[in-house]
Amino acid sequence: MKESIFEQYDVFKTMHPVKIQVMKELAEGMKGKNMKDAAPLLMKATSQLKSHNMSFTPEETKILLEILTKDMSPQEKAKVEMMKNVVKKQGKK
Repeated sequence: MKESIFEQYDVFKTMHPVKIQVMKELAEGMKGKNMKDAAPLLMKATSQLKSHNMSFTPEETKILLEILTKDMSPQEKAKVEMMKNVVKKQGKK
């Protein structure tokens, strides 16, 4: 049987179960969708975490993006990288 993507990263061994559940729901919801459909799903995930007084760490965010982009075309991955750079620049202001 094929190993789950969530079993491939050590961070999931110590991550809070609520965070894992939110990531799994987000990954499942993103299957077959492109990045323009991601915003509402990402906002929902963020809201779910906030309701538990949690947020993703930078490492968790990086892994989440790897999971969400693993099946994307190179063009879609480029869009994600562009969005990450814009968000990063805005965060430094």
